[in-house]
Amino acid sequence: MMNKFVAVNFGLMFLICVTILTLSDARLTQLEASFSRTLDSVDRLIAAIEKCWNNTAWNHIVQAELAFGKKNPVRLPELSPPPPDPKGHVHRPFLDETISLTCAAGSSQPNDVVWKHKGHPLPLSQTVGIFRYSRARDNALILHNVTYAAWGKFECHQRCPNYGAGAFCMQTEHWVFPKPVPMVHEVYAQRMPPVVVPRYMPFSVTCQLDFPCSPDPAQHFIWRYAGVYLAWPPSHYLQQTACIVPERQTLMIHTNYSEMTGADGRQHCASTLTLHVPWQNHTGGKLSCWARSDITQQEWYVLTTPVQFNGSLPYPDKCRC
Repeated sequence: MMNKFVAVNFGLMFLICVTILTLSDARLTQLEASFSRTLDSVDRLIAAIEKCWNNTAWNHIVQAELAFGKKNPVRLPELSPPPPDPKGHVHRPFLDETISLTCAAGSSQPNDVVWKHKGHPLPLSQTVGIFRYSRARDNALILHNVTYAAWGKFECHQRCPNYGAGAFCMQTEHWVFPKPVPMVHEVYAQRMPPVVVPRYMPFSVTCQLDFPCSPDPAQHFIWRYAGVYLAWPPSHYLQQTACIVPERQTLMIHTNYSEMTGADGRQHCASTLTLHVPWQNHTGGKLSCWARSDITQQEWYVLTTPVQFNGSLPYPDKCRC
């Protein structure tokens, strides 16, 4: 980006210098003043770009995209320390892996220990369905063939008689963030269908994930159209791309985030993008939904669908009132 503006600077200087040699002294004075103002304007533009954009970040993004090609996942650079892990033990098992969550309780009686998932008490075992677990003799909770249904916080509570009959005190806290092997179908609940719409008409596309939303759903998604980043998680460094991609400013963009209930009763994190492409002579492009299951990591899986504009409508550039 900087090289382009340096080239503009030198090219402009050369052109004006050649012109100056053929003009009168009066015109020379006028052109010198104009030339000075032009250089000041270019310098201010370069300074503005340097202020709002991190060149190192841009280089890392380009390298990540080149490494991506047609493979998943894309590993964007960690330009700042990741957010701290939640309080307690953190586990990041692969899907279908089996893990054990230990409890610090001293009693070996199963009825003296209660495990909770997302605040809800768990029965002693569950051997069917998409969330399967059992208890070990030491009251550890064993998660079998982990799925996204195990996502979230687990708590181990032990009976504490000193606080009265039926009272339980929390002993240990675990967080489980299941992650996929590099396969797109383990992240997305369904593919995004191709989009065919009349030219200049707004359209919406929903990207639905195969797991529940975190407390901040926007942290799971990045949207991109025709090579332009459109939406990203709050405070993500992709925010800095907006100042050097003027195409984004011409797109009407709206995103919302929700938790959808599937036919199987499971919760799915979803984002809907509404887009209006006003570019003339633009016939379509690729729309990509980037998603991550672990919001503390910069590991993104990419699902793409084609967008095609069929026909055209009068371009709303003039009011014919």
